[in-house]
Amino acid sequence: MARKNKIQELNDKLIDTLMSDLNTPEKCTPGLFQVVRGVITDNQAAVDNLDGAAIDAAVEAIDMPFRFGN
Repeated sequence: MARKNKIQELNDKLIDTLMSDLNTPEKCTPGLFQVVRGVITDNQAAVDNLDGAAIDAAVEAIDMPFRFGN
């Protein structure tokens, strides 16, 4: 497997695992959300191509079990 394909496979596995963790209340920590933010930043071109409905659905699906500083 070419290096680029391996990196894409790792990226796909990371995203799948993060999505699973976001649905597990015990794993939803500020650190997890920092990692998610990093993945979004790293994949900004793909995020920019999402339609508004997909982004709205993702935002509604994520339950933030903590508050950020005031």
